Amino acid sequence: MAYFSGQGRVFIGARTSGGNPAGLNFVGNVPDLKVSLSVETLEHQESQSGQRLTDLQIIKGKKGEFACTLEELIPSNLELALYGSTTAVTTGTVTDEAIATTAEANKLYLLGKQNVSSLVVKAGATTVANTKYTVNAKHGSFQFTDVTGVTGAITASYSYGAANVTAMFTQPLPERWVRFEGLNTADSNREVVIDLYRVAINPAKELSVITSDLLKFELSGQVLADLTKSASGELGQFGRIVLL
Repeated sequence: MAYFSGQGRVFIGARTSGGNPAGLNFVGNVPDLKVSLSVETLEHQESQSGQRLTDLQIIKGKKGEFACTLEELIPSNLELALYGSTTAVTTGTVTDEAIATTAEANKLYLLGKQNVSSLVVKAGATTVANTKYTVNAKHGSFQFTDVTGVTGAITASYSYGAANVTAMFTQPLPERWVRFEGLNTADSNREVVIDLYRVAINPAKELSVITSDLLKFELSGQVLADLTKSASGELGQFGRIVLL
């Protein structure tokens, strides 16, 4: 008997213009990975017996659906989930960044960068005493606790540290190569490889940012035909399963 219960590592990455994987990213722990195959058929019923029996079925189309759950908050996963692009911010300084036209107590003011240090806030040309505001240096924000005598446009100068910033919806629909390198734990950890050559991935339906559970990225998409491959070849046009 050859029952199957899988565990393993999932890699997702871009394709080259020739249809080959262009170097795949390990996406971290994946507790759930599914591939669903279906066909669209045309059926014909005969009209002689009085029972309208189906006497012919033709396959009109073939399709596959892909779904997986990602758990690790890393830039490559965010890019897939958000159709995003990631910018690596290096350390630097900002001088006289415009913040607000006037200061108001207890409102949160945002700096353009995070991991800030050496913050100097000015109202007009006058430096505001740091006893009049509190700073969240990691998040890059501050609040005035006392605006007495604080008049004029608010600016900020500071140093900032490194960070990775992923902007949402800056990229087109991603078509990716998906690979599973795993073990069949129901068959003495027999090794298995699954390749999906061309998966059009949908954006994540939701990001549960505040939750009592771990954040998960629920990804889904359609497995498309890779027409650079032969339909009758050993690789097929949609994907393959290799039992080792």
